[in-house]
Amino acid sequence: MHDEIPLTGGRITQGVVKKGDYVLRPCCANSDFVHAVLKWLESKKISAAPKFIGLTDDGREITTFLEGTSPEDLDYFSDQQLFRAGEIIKTLHNALSDFDGCKVGQTVCHNDLSPCNFMFMDGMPYAVFDWDTAEIGDPLNDVAYAAWMWGNIGDEDSSPADVGKRIDALLNGYGLGKEGQNKLIEKIHEQIQQVAKSTLEAKRTDAYEWATHCGLWLTKHQNQIGVNWSHFATV
Repeated sequence: MHDEIPLTGGRITQGVVKKGDYVLRPCCANSDFVHAVLKWLESKKISAAPKFIGLTDDGREITTFLEGTSPEDLDYFSDQQLFRAGEIIKTLHNALSDFDGCKVGQTVCHNDLSPCNFMFMDGMPYAVFDWDTAEIGDPLNDVAYAAWMWGNIGDEDSSPADVGKRIDALLNGYGLGKEGQNKLIEKIHEQIQQVAKSTLEAKRTDAYEWATHCGLWLTKHQNQIGVNWSHFATV
């Protein structure tokens, strides 16, 4: 295994390595589903995710290596970067909306659309990796989580208006419909509460305290965020 290079950066699963033009990573309980999702995206010629190649002799999954860099933590992104992230999410949701098992209005949700799971090239996001927690669900769950992460909700160095502008750019790229607009704040609260619950159960104190802080910040400032819905789709 001397030719395997450990991969760090982003919030990548432990034990992930690069070997030549491929990434090897341990399988998880959800891997069969994830592999089917990646093959589905490849069949639709979607380049915003790695391609699933197969399994190694010792049972690790093999995917194509995505060139570029990924953020190690939440950061401040330009309107162009945020808009592009929204476009990528929409492209993935559209491509996966007819995946086997999806009902009307559902898609395969990535469930961790933090900037840390996006690959950037020339300063722009272009692909999403680490699909281990993917499952069929409401696409608005993914949008709400992405709005929390890319908007950096809870950041004390940003005004509510600044957070709103970041979310606005992301949603503009996604093209959120009217019904989604009306539910977004509620959905963001739900995502925060789910993370707080899971981190508390896992005894990840720092993460639990951070998620709790984000929830309190949003409750206090949600009417000041001022997302501009006027340019979004109405259907």
